[in-house]
Amino acid sequence: MGVAFTIAIPTHERRETVLMAVRSVLAQRRPAASVLVLCDGCSDGTAEAVRGLGAPTVEAVELAKGPGYAYGHRNRALERAETEAIAWVADDDLLLPDHLERIGALWDAGAVDLVQNAAVQVDPDDTLTWMGGDWSVPALRERFERGNTTPMSSVTVRTALARAVGGWDDGVPRAGDWALWRRMLAAGARSAMSPEPTHLHFRATGREQPWEERVRQNADWLARIEDPRRRAALRVALRRTRDEREAELLASRDALEAWAQASDADRVALRAHVGALEKHAGDLGGQLAAAVAAHDEAVAQRDALRAERDQLSAALARIEDGGWWRLRERLLPLLRAAGRSR
Repeated sequence: MGVAFTIAIPTHERRETVLMAVRSVLAQRRPAASVLVLCDGCSDGTAEAVRGLGAPTVEAVELAKGPGYAYGHRNRALERAETEAIAWVADDDLLLPDHLERIGALWDAGAVDLVQNAAVQVDPDDTLTWMGGDWSVPALRERFERGNTTPMSSVTVRTALARAVGGWDDGVPRAGDWALWRRMLAAGARSAMSPEPTHLHFRATGREQPWEERVRQNADWLARIEDPRRRAALRVALRRTRDEREAELLASRDALEAWAQASDADRVALRAHVGALEKHAGDLGGQLAAAVAAHDEAVAQRDALRAERDQLSAALARIEDGGWWRLRERLLPLLRAAGRSR
């Protein structure tokens, strides 16, 4: 008898996509013991549609609309779960049929409190993008502490530990899942990751698509998952996405190793080159400062000359306006005549 799972699906006014998410959960080769659809103030018939599926393990939990993302509602599933492990799945994400089977193998092996699975984001144009990183790897754990790239549906946690650290914090405006996982890891949660991509994530925030287009896209991807031949082709595409991401990580690692294995002489030469570049930059900075000072001085001289010119122009205008230039023209001949008479 393996570890049992509770799947909680929070939703608000997304009847069409949440039904597809539930269908992907019900299609698991390792069934979930319980599926709770947390209806956050839904007025679009979500609860009735979920009940209409007629699945005995699926329950629609109707709740008043909570603030923001209604993180507090997610604690209802934590309170009601009778299983050792619990996961929250986004209402527009899709799981491949072997999702619980693969992460269940890690749970059954023991020594875990938190299990990740590889996820691939489906962009609006159907491009696939790898998401997340294994938190049991120190470098990736450090990166996770700085910011989260793992979607909510990719993490299954030990129910008792999630309760012990306080569950979901209804006071945070966003990234409530990240806050919960960080508290669990800080409390000593042992983590592991299934490397096989078994989860399709459709990002909701910032997704500029008409609702009808989003529903159509999800329906198309669900059809790929449900058809065995199309699912085989999909798995190849998902693995290719994983391999491309691993190649990027290996290239980064190789660059770091090359630096670490470089000879001391190479590192000294490189540091000297960097130092020379910094000195040259400093010299250029000094030259630029001198040029700026010379420019400022020239501007000041130009402004002083313009002020003197304006003063002389004003004085000349006053003389001309006073008529002295006409008197001068009359006096000059008299003065000349007086000089000759002497």
